Amino acid sequence: MKKITLLCGQKSENYGEKLTYSQTIEIFRDKDVKIYLPNTLKEAFKAVFFSDAVIFAGRRMRENIDSLDVIGMALELEKPIFLFGVGLGEIRNKGLKRFSTILMSPLTEGFLTDYPSTRWARLWAGNRVKVGADLSNVYLLNHAKRGKNKFAVFSPRHNGALRMYEELKWLPAIDARIVVANKEDSKAAIEVSRHLKTEEIVIVSESTDVMEVVSNAKFVISERFHVSLTAESFGVPFMHVGRRAMRYFGKDFENNFSLPDEVEMALSFSKIGESAPSYYEKFNIRVKERYEEMLKGLDKFLLKI
Repeated sequence: MKKITLLCGQKSENYGEKLTYSQTIEIFRDKDVKIYLPNTLKEAFKAVFFSDAVIFAGRRMRENIDSLDVIGMALELEKPIFLFGVGLGEIRNKGLKRFSTILMSPLTEGFLTDYPSTRWARLWAGNRVKVGADLSNVYLLNHAKRGKNKFAVFSPRHNGALRMYEELKWLPAIDARIVVANKEDSKAAIEVSRHLKTEEIVIVSESTDVMEVVSNAKFVISERFHVSLTAESFGVPFMHVGRRAMRYFGKDFENNFSLPDEVEMALSFSKIGESAPSYYEKFNIRVKERYEEMLKGLDKFLLKI
């Protein structure tokens, strides 16, 4: 039986990483392989030594453990690496130079999450890297069920713009739910809840609760990529504050994005309709198609190691 070390966000407190982990575990539940899910750097190095390959699903094992350290060590041991839905957003700070070195190795292949990441990666890896999908997106689509349009949902970022404005004057009177996608967003969530000045405010942080709340939203205003992705997957109109996430969503979603400026947010909010536009479904179909290609690529990888 083949042995695989999985780096897929295990033990992470991040909302998106929890979704990625859940989808990865579902995939490998049906595979005839032995899985190592290390939780510490020491465990990871030991697991890699006894593994036939390493699969990197685009998330850190923990916030303080860099998966690139584990992958670098795996390459030194000449272990094959499969990128199973990785985006440049997961490669922190100075990690791009290290990641480019990893991509140069003929032992590295797989799928990235978006076209910009893939175009950059192909400079180093050529056709060994293809465009795929974010596994958290796949998990959401597999569990999507639209609820009732009950309330507005906000997902502030700890260093974002939503917490800066004492009065969100462009918003109507609303009932609100505040989502904490990362623990570091907790203070920002409290600040935004004060700015909204409504009686009905609930703050949620558990991943299942986030999905439940978003599925029942009238609309979502988010500074967190995976909360916006949840809204899209559940067919909920959303506005994302910040532009970087468009690398994944693409140009069809231009009206769903706003610069972190109060006037720009007001203009973007005015474009949110009462129902999801048709391009949501087209986007989801593309995600599912790319995911099927990723599964085929994974099976080929497991056969040849």
